Amino acid sequence: MAIDYSKRLVQMRERRQGTAESTRKFTEHYAYSSEGFTGSTKEAYENRSRSESTKYALGAMQAVDPEYTKVSIAEGDRVKQKLSNGLYKSGISTEFEYQGSVPLDIHIKRHSDIDLLVLDSRFVTCDHAAALTAGNQYGKLLPKSAAQYLIELRRNCERILIEAYPAANVNTSGAKSINLSGDSFQRKVDVVPSHWHDSATYQRTRQKHDRVVQILDKIEQKTIPNLPFLHIKKVNDKDKATLGGTKKVIRFLKTLKADCDQDITLSSYDIASLVWHFNDRGLAQPTSRELALIAVARAELNAMCRDYSGTCKLTTPDGSRKIIDKPEKFTSLQKLSAEVDAIASDIARELDPMVQWFPDRIRPALEAVSIR
Repeated sequence: MAIDYSKRLVQMRERRQGTAESTRKFTEHYAYSSEGFTGSTKEAYENRSRSESTKYALGAMQAVDPEYTKVSIAEGDRVKQKLSNGLYKSGISTEFEYQGSVPLDIHIKRHSDIDLLVLDSRFVTCDHAAALTAGNQYGKLLPKSAAQYLIELRRNCERILIEAYPAANVNTSGAKSINLSGDSFQRKVDVVPSHWHDSATYQRTRQKHDRVVQILDKIEQKTIPNLPFLHIKKVNDKDKATLGGTKKVIRFLKTLKADCDQDITLSSYDIASLVWHFNDRGLAQPTSRELALIAVARAELNAMCRDYSGTCKLTTPDGSRKIIDKPEKFTSLQKLSAEVDAIASDIARELDPMVQWFPDRIRPALEAVSIR
């Protein structure tokens, strides 16, 4: 079925900028001038081509306007303040950090959710065989398990948020997070009770990205290890080495997933992890040659789809798990690859009509064009 790029452009604009009504509420709530924040405002990518398919591809790669990202952070900050004050009164000291797509700047929506880690700072767990532990750096054993401390933290977070935002939707049913939305919230905020765990690696390097975050699973009443800051560092390092191409391709693939008619179960984390395995040289394209990134994504995903066993061995950037850890994820990878094939073919045909008969000309057509 042919892709309706006019429809996709509308969907992408609304996702990136919001509708006129959402913009009005945004500017009223944050006292911004509406200039530059209307649902019909043209972004720079729209002036770079007359082709709707090319506009869509270029727009899909770009970061969301920083002003909208600031609002996501601002919403997280006001929840942070409520929790900090309330938990302090309850005798629980905490630290706060952000994780996920927003701090990594790979989100594709103006109204992106923000993930707020609430870290119980009354204690830190550690790998006992590490050197600093041997030097008695971590004090005495805890009177309760880490999970018990986090159950108490979660219970207090739920109470504070329900009292603080009575008109909002405070969803406490989630296993790992408390979800806030509705009423005055311009963004969804996910509150994640957790604590620090100092691995042997962190005790050696003292680098934040090596520090483990243990997240409470409320249903199972146990903690789950996570390395959100190592993931952020690894993706940021690759993006810097590839002139920004890594994040452009991640946003591009996330946009295709959002707009296609197929059920693609790969998460944002999965997509970022897959792109992290792409060849650096291909991703390092100047802004004028961003269409070449489509050819790179097409070739890399096609190669992954041809090598089932090899692809299933690929790990996330932090090394915590396999990316394709369920059979349905490989099926989703194939669907995403087909979406890239389709848009690559459509754009290449506009650039070189011979592509219709000679598909091997798709990559050269995309790599040859320069768009200022």
